Order: sequence, then structure tokens, then C-alpha cells
Amino acid sequence: MAWIFGLSVECGERETHARDLARHFDGWPVRIFRHGTGWWCGVEPEGLSQTGVNSAAEATAMTAAGRRLYWQLRTAPPVYRYALAGVEAGEFRTYDELMAEKDLTTFAGLVVSEHIWVSTGKRAEFSDFAPGYRWLPYHGEIHR
Repeated sequence: MAWIFGLSVECGERETHARDLARHFDGWPVRIFRHGTGWWCGVEPEGLSQTGVNSAAEATAMTAAGRRLYWQLRTAPPVYRYALAGVEAGEFRTYDELMAEKDLTTFAGLVVSEHIWVSTGKRAEFSDFAPGYRWLPYHGEIHR
């Protein structure tokens, strides 16, 4: 089984929103898919391990890719509800599962819309990410 590193972005119920986001990541390998009731844009950088983080060098490469992905997400059109980068972040949580989650602060790198942030309790651990979005800062990948 492959353990893919990437950025998964949930764009709600409109496929056009996922396609708009995919265009924003032009030049990156992107896939559009449906999971639960939402449309997703998955960005999966090439050249990274597909077996997880097996060394410090792989952790460094994935962290660099993650930082570039989040940097580009900051300027994306505001058509998504939440996003997360990491190994096996694809199909992270459906919208309903995310909203039912007891503690969103366990997901470093999680970006949420202001609506989700307010609806889940305005946790102080979230900071500004981009207009209309908050996040738990991304710390990178770790080799254990």
C-alpha cells in the first residue's frame, strides 16, 4: 500500500470549486475526487517517498513540499472549507466528521474557514492563515 504525501483540500458540494482550486495549483500533480458529500482537490508532489517517512532526508523533503503547498494555498481562491497536508491526508475527514471532531487542535497544519473555526469553538490555538481562514501552523514531517 502506498503512503502518499500531499495536500487535500475539501471544497464543499460544488465540483466547480474543486476545479477552480486545481487551476490555482497549475504545474502540480492534482486530482479531483468526491468523498462523502464533498468535492476535493488533492495535490500530490512528485518525487517523494510513497512508503511514508522512512528517513530524516524524506522528512525534510516532505516538509519542504508541505511548506510550498501551504504557501500557494494562502493565495488560492476562497472556494474551500478546510485543508490538510501530510502523509495519507487524502480523504482526511468528511465535513460532517470534521464538525463532529472533539479536538481539532490535534491536526497540525489544519486550515479551516472562519465559519468552521467559529462553529467549533474559536480555539485560540488557530491563527490567521489567509483572508477568511485560520490554521494550526504546520510543523513539518518527522522521522520516528
